[in-house]
Amino acid sequence: MTLSTKSFEIFCGTGGVGKTTLATARALSLSQSGNRVLLITIDPAKRLKDLLGLQGDAVGEVTPVELEGAKLDALLMSPEKTIGRMAKKYQTPDLANNRIVQILSKPYGGMNEILSMVEVQMQFETGLYDVVVLDTPPGAHFLDFLESLGKIKSFFDQNFVEIFSYLGQKTASAGKKVFGLNLINRVISSGVRKLLGYLQNVTGAEFIDDFIGAVQIIYQSRDAFLKGLSLQDKLKSRTECNWFLVTSVEQGKAQEAIELRSHASHFIHQDHFLVLNKCLELELQGWEPAEPHLASLKGSLEDKEQMLKKQLQEVFPVVLEFPEIISLSPSEHIQHLTEKWKSYVPQS
Repeated sequence: MTLSTKSFEIFCGTGGVGKTTLATARALSLSQSGNRVLLITIDPAKRLKDLLGLQGDAVGEVTPVELEGAKLDALLMSPEKTIGRMAKKYQTPDLANNRIVQILSKPYGGMNEILSMVEVQMQFETGLYDVVVLDTPPGAHFLDFLESLGKIKSFFDQNFVEIFSYLGQKTASAGKKVFGLNLINRVISSGVRKLLGYLQNVTGAEFIDDFIGAVQIIYQSRDAFLKGLSLQDKLKSRTECNWFLVTSVEQGKAQEAIELRSHASHFIHQDHFLVLNKCLELELQGWEPAEPHLASLKGSLEDKEQMLKKQLQEVFPVVLEFPEIISLSPSEHIQHLTEKWKSYVPQS
């Protein structure tokens, strides 16, 4: 089969299946075909840094990379750096300086998935790239990434924003702090009220003021967040986005892929691709062991792989097969996988 190039290419899957390596190889093959490519990884394992030889100071910065005769840009996600770019672009310096926003934008502070969507949108808006290849977090973290769109929408619900904007005006006025706290007790749920009360006891009496200030500062940059939300339609579009769900022939990985697809079925469009990595079929064809126990092992491996492929082909519309690369060199892995991607590209 042939594979068309689209504006967004999303790689997802469970850990340990070669997702980041395959995304990198795909980006390189697209670059070698003449596309302007940005490769972004949200994967906390940071394997992209090792694959492309990125230095520590490159984290969070768009970095030109040349590999296997191809030139592309790479970005290892950093929530703090994304916040800084948002503050500069939308002229809201307080966004980068607010104490609570700084805590939330730590790598595991809770905003990583939302900020990833914002970053993808901001980079695509520059017009510098034909394709953005996105390496998402593994497993359940990938589902968090998808759900971040809903989180953006919920956070900027107009009623919610109006309440906190009103509170901020009142608490900023002299002698009005008690009124603001009383209003909080009336308009927010008991669960949130208990949480705010607990945090105020732990962090000090000024927590609620800081919290309201953070909400107002984030709201000032709402355009960036809401543009991130607009990505939803693009990523769901068959004409604008390719979805690659990566798994491998290793034990149990295929079932994980099936379950992941089921959980994300409301988001991924129907003509997505399963990428089956570490296949042994071609390598086994050239192996003719003389010893009976090795011949038996070969037959067992071939039968297992054929059964797995049959199972996956019943569930997924298209299965792309990639071989196991027997090499300790990451560059050799990338080189072989890049060439394999080219076999799925229409020939001019």
